[in-house]
Amino acid sequence: MDKYLIPSVTHACQIFRILAASSQGMTMHDIEQQLDLPRTTLFRLLRTLCHEQMLEKKGKIYRCGNELTRLGLHMINADHMHQLAIPHIQRLALKSGHTAHLAVPNNGKVLIVEVVDSPNPMMVSKRPGGQAQMHCSSTGKVFLAFLYRENLDLYIAEHPLERHTAYTITDKASLEAELQRITALGYAVDERELNEDVRCLAVPVRDNRGIVVAAVGITAPAVTFSQASVPEVAELAKEAARGIYRDAYQLRRQNDA
Repeated sequence: MDKYLIPSVTHACQIFRILAASSQGMTMHDIEQQLDLPRTTLFRLLRTLCHEQMLEKKGKIYRCGNELTRLGLHMINADHMHQLAIPHIQRLALKSGHTAHLAVPNNGKVLIVEVVDSPNPMMVSKRPGGQAQMHCSSTGKVFLAFLYRENLDLYIAEHPLERHTAYTITDKASLEAELQRITALGYAVDERELNEDVRCLAVPVRDNRGIVVAAVGITAPAVTFSQASVPEVAELAKEAARGIYRDAYQLRRQNDA
């Protein structure tokens, strides 16, 4: 072993990897079994990482914390696709008149990585770094339809369909029907399912392999974003997603040349 390595830092990195791979979190006993560390050493490591907000503890369960999410967001901010997406999201906000955002899947939830407010913002959208459940958000339903569809039972087992409003989908049959509509239409709608005063729409963003890696979304008060305007706004969002794909593809070709 390299004599310059610091064991406690190595163990902390191992803890991050273990917890990042567990969507349900783990107890101290579970982590101890995987790392084979003395209990007192592991306790001090976990206590320190929680103090630094790298981990969070709820009851007996440890999960990755807010500070790790923030650091991950900084990494996403440096990603080429994210940088390429900004002008397209800006144009989408201007054309639609609504707040636009870019989101990525993150440990079974949606992570907002960029937000461009509408010309007349009403602050109904989450800010960068904010998270949302998938079953009741438009970007999340995009990921469920195109990434998690074949593992829906497992997803629901790990992430119960919590009710937020009278419109929230809370049963598997209704969610499956919704995902089928999303696949057919190419866009998802949060029909006041997370906030009864807010309507959202999202479309998938694909990489050069055709895999959905992000979602472009629109958020607005339901009174200004009517159901009748959904198809028109969906086309604007799809145009933005195509622009992001096109620019990312061209950049890849330049880098490969």
